[in-house]
Amino acid sequence: LFVLVYKENTCRDKAWHCLTDEKVKAYLSLHPQMLDEFVLESVSAETVDRWLKRKNNESSAKDISRYQDTNMQSVVYELNSYMEQRLDTGGDNKLLLYELCNIIKTATKADGFALYFLGECNNSLCLFTPTGAKEGLPGLIPSGPITFGTTIAAHVAKTRKTLLVEDIMGDERFPHGTGQDSGIRVHSVLCLPILTAIGDLIAILELHRHLGREPFNLSHQEVATANLAWASVAIHQVQVCRGLAKQTELNDFLLDVSKTYFDNIVAIDSLLEHIMIYAKNLVNADRCALFQVDHNNKELYSDLFDIGEENEGKPVFRKTKEIRFSIEKGIAGQVARTGEVLNIPDAYADPRFNREVDLYTGYTTRNILCMPIVSRGTVIGVVQMVNKLGGSAFTKTDENNFKMFAVFCALALHCANMYHRIRHSECIYRVTMEKLSYHSICTSEEWKTLTQLSLPSAIYKEIELFHFDIAPFEELWPAIFVYMVYNSCGKTSFEQEKLCRFTMSVRKNYRRVPYHNWKHAVTVAHCMYAILQKTTGIFTELERKGLLIACLCHDLDHRGYSNSYLQKFDHPLAALYSTSTMEQHHFSQTVSILQLEGHNIFSNLTSSEYEQVLEIIRKAIIATDLALYFGNRKQLAELLATGALDLNNRAHRDRVIGLMMTACDLCSVTKLWSVTRLTANDIYAEFWAEGDEMKKIGMQPIPMMDRDKKDEVPQGQVGFYNAVAIPCYTTLSELFPPSSPLLTACRSVTHSTQCLTALMLQCCDIIICLRKHFY
Repeated sequence: LFVLVYKENTCRDKAWHCLTDEKVKAYLSLHPQMLDEFVLESVSAETVDRWLKRKNNESSAKDISRYQDTNMQSVVYELNSYMEQRLDTGGDNKLLLYELCNIIKTATKADGFALYFLGECNNSLCLFTPTGAKEGLPGLIPSGPITFGTTIAAHVAKTRKTLLVEDIMGDERFPHGTGQDSGIRVHSVLCLPILTAIGDLIAILELHRHLGREPFNLSHQEVATANLAWASVAIHQVQVCRGLAKQTELNDFLLDVSKTYFDNIVAIDSLLEHIMIYAKNLVNADRCALFQVDHNNKELYSDLFDIGEENEGKPVFRKTKEIRFSIEKGIAGQVARTGEVLNIPDAYADPRFNREVDLYTGYTTRNILCMPIVSRGTVIGVVQMVNKLGGSAFTKTDENNFKMFAVFCALALHCANMYHRIRHSECIYRVTMEKLSYHSICTSEEWKTLTQLSLPSAIYKEIELFHFDIAPFEELWPAIFVYMVYNSCGKTSFEQEKLCRFTMSVRKNYRRVPYHNWKHAVTVAHCMYAILQKTTGIFTELERKGLLIACLCHDLDHRGYSNSYLQKFDHPLAALYSTSTMEQHHFSQTVSILQLEGHNIFSNLTSSEYEQVLEIIRKAIIATDLALYFGNRKQLAELLATGALDLNNRAHRDRVIGLMMTACDLCSVTKLWSVTRLTANDIYAEFWAEGDEMKKIGMQPIPMMDRDKKDEVPQGQVGFYNAVAIPCYTTLSELFPPSSPLLTACRSVTHSTQCLTALMLQCCDIIICLRKHFY
């Protein structure tokens, strides 16, 4: 090393000519630190690196047989380097493996070798011939089945274990010997299976030594096994690395497609272009076509064509008049029908090829790789690669790569088609909503008529009473509500035109069901009005506004069915609102009406006040869900009993308002007996209708909803009054003593119902006695 340094860097001074190489070496052997200092100070890193490379090159250039016994690592290094340079990215590496086996032949000093690959169905062996593979001819010659009692290669393929035979001619296990007739007598054979990293058999290596030579021994077997193992690992590692590189390329494509999709989701043509460009590069095709499937008309169609031109290195696709052809025609048609991949090496020799496309485009098709795009078990498209570049036909590797790619194509196309269906549905929805709005908004004549209505003077005193019955004044119900709002909240609380529009549109959005209808809405609003009138100074103006509007809207668009019925039958509303289903829908409808032009009665409020009043309305409407009442009343009763109730506490105040809403919702039981009885008939009409629907599908309704159990109605009503209504009005009267007339009236109705129940039971007893006496 120093001689090189000396010659290149220091032999410039003539005074040193008297020194010989031997003297310099002798001096450095006695003073090694001088060499270190000189190299560090005077020699560049590039020069040292060049020396090291030259030294390595000199070592690796030596014959590989030098390392067969003394330095196996060098053989492995050579194998790895060789494979990294030669490994085919396509995955068909038979020729490479043959050349690697040739290196192993040299390492073991064999006279010859044979390499066998698995045949079709993996139940036979084929001898590999490198000459045919290099010239593009068939490189595999059938050699026989994989079974015992034939050749040594078949035996090793069957057992997958290495076999060393010193004298193949005298071994009865292999009557056919090596199976080859080369004219030279083979004496010793070393046969090894070549396995993948996961243990799958891919080939058999058979090493030979001729008669007259020393047989193979265990050391040769160790060398061959080790080298072959390292070769298998190297092949696997390089393939994994290149597979990852291919996967990275695919990931980049998917990100690009995703960006295109989300940046311009409407432009499906742009998405299709990205898919087709990548597909061409993936299998190295000259042209690409993508057909979508019209299952209704049983046709394939496309209007985007690869014209074979490029712009800035990218293929150009031309959008032209759409072409359609029957799904029964051509290779693409068969793929669309069967969902199977077709690889056609000669298109015109295949009777399934549809020449119409070539006639239309003016392009000549030689070979085709056609792949279905499947989504949810249905073929939604067909991608067709045309004319393999740099090869006679598309390979099996092309098929495998294309299959993986087709999955992502399906996802992209499915999303694009789904988006277009959603867009179409949105258009239908908008048209429907426009029609619905027209039929659910009051006319100008209706709201203008309301502005001119006036109440009879005799009715004003009646309105202030809890037991006021609105039934006789149906035409005046909107006017009664407007009067109650202005009387409770002040004349300037709402713009008259907007309040009249809102009220009449709310009326139009109540359905014609027996009980949860417009009459019930005004009745509940009146009860709230009466409570507010008796509790002046407790609730703010914003709360009074919100509560009156909540009562009027609390059953908007009610269908006459309970929450449990909607949830049991998977109604779309139950999917939208999992809890308090109808109550949440009522609030949603309220907001929808408020958002209509000219209907926002709260437009004079600040944004903060608007949010507050909407929250008051929301909580009040949700509180009408009777399932929430029981827990709410229990909490209030405990707060009252302990003296902990604080109306300045927001949570306590919400509970009080919730109880007030329940009291108003049930207020039909606080009217005169004659009114309550008629209302009960309406309630049970709805209950029985729901029960009838359940019976239609074989379900048994609860007794309250079973019209076949009408005789149990009075008894059921008494139970409801005692368990629900009376406790509600009892707690309310404790909160607000002026509301006690509601409790008194409820108890009176309960007593009347109990008397009716007792009378009915007596009548039943008399009828039973008469039947026994006369029959």
